[in-house]
Amino acid sequence: MARQRVHDVGGDRAHGSPDAGWERRVETLEARMEHLERELEGLQDAVYRQAILEGENIGELRRRMEPDQMARDLDRDARKRGL
Repeated sequence: MARQRVHDVGGDRAHGSPDAGWERRVETLEARMEHLERELEGLQDAVYRQAILEGENIGELRRRMEPDQMARDLDRDARKRGL
């Protein structure tokens, strides 16, 4: 009787067809790719949310730095301090 070869692939032992090891490796790589794609999408979402927040903050700073608004804010502050 002929013995079946046993292939050691990434710690897994595949019995039978030599292609079984490759199929398992491809499945593992596909799972890793799906995980990385989900992680990348999460990162993209976080970067997008941060960009929106920064845009809003910059817009607010620009509004507060307009000469008319700054004059009103300085006048309000001077009155509050009794100057």
